[in-house]
Amino acid sequence: MNKTINQPNIKDYFDPKIQEKEIELLFKDVRYTGHQLMVPNDNDYQVIPNTNDRWALFNRGGEQFLQSNVCLHRQSKLLEGRGNTKFVTCRVHCWSYDKSGQLRTSPHFREKLVGELSKVKVSNWNGLLFEGRTPNFDLKSCGVEDYINFDDYFYHSTETTEYGYNWKTFVEVYLENYHVFSMHPGLRKFVTPSDLEWHFGEDYSVQKVGLGSDLSLSGSENYRQWQEAVQKQFGEDLPRYGAIWIYIYPNIMVEWYPHTMAISTIYPVESQKCVNHVEYYYNKDIYENNPEYYEAIQKVYSETAAEDEEACLLLDRGRLSLHLRNENEKGPCDPFLEAGVQKFYEYLHSRMASGNI
Repeated sequence: MNKTINQPNIKDYFDPKIQEKEIELLFKDVRYTGHQLMVPNDNDYQVIPNTNDRWALFNRGGEQFLQSNVCLHRQSKLLEGRGNTKFVTCRVHCWSYDKSGQLRTSPHFREKLVGELSKVKVSNWNGLLFEGRTPNFDLKSCGVEDYINFDDYFYHSTETTEYGYNWKTFVEVYLENYHVFSMHPGLRKFVTPSDLEWHFGEDYSVQKVGLGSDLSLSGSENYRQWQEAVQKQFGEDLPRYGAIWIYIYPNIMVEWYPHTMAISTIYPVESQKCVNHVEYYYNKDIYENNPEYYEAIQKVYSETAAEDEEACLLLDRGRLSLHLRNENEKGPCDPFLEAGVQKFYEYLHSRMASGNI
């Protein structure tokens, strides 16, 4: 059997030292912090879970930035969730901060104290906000500029899920269509896994997956309801694609489904633990007039995520059995259905090699 040259060794999924190096070499380059739709109005804020609530995204006068969510006094957490406020006040000792983050009051201190909450500037790429540089990614060149367009959308909510396996396993399953045939009875009817268009760049990969050929056929009850909702919404003018899955290295996923978008970020926690934050964005008019449409897609999204988790656990348990016996095996990647996995391995190998691993 031909081996995949750049595939990680089995130990790379379990060795804490390898993960430390991955965090050092991969996760400090392109850092997603949220979307501008999280804070659409002046004085809106959104605490950012992928920073462990260390930072809150603010809109002050139309400018988005990150502001420290930790009080200068005894380092209490300041804000929860999202809201709108001109001032920030610590619940523990009532230290308060003005719109610029300057300390306003420090009750019971005799002297006037001076301090300011730290801030981080963000860069905007198609509404997505990043610390530092933005992705080197032209949506038009991939033919997705009309799909990855957040006009007429609003931020709905964020879900956070922790998984008991290595973050790379999550990425591998996301980046291939091979398992759709076997692991996703509902999804494989809604999309046509073999009707797949790939686009690759320095920073990203794109999967454009064709819509199913007959939406009257469904593989699960949840998908039956969703497919009926899509047919009712679109009528005869069905979309070309059922899904577009974008991966921006090292850990950002931008997903398009008809009238729905999601932004996910996967983070390593331990060598055998990772956490995924999923943000949902919905079309305003459709949500207001047909909320059942989004109830249906939420069910199929959760169904598919549970099936992906099962696939990841099967991969992880097999690799663990090899790791415990100090064995190493590598398999081939299908050049079409698993092309995204191979590109990810090449990216990973190149970046890790630069750190002399």
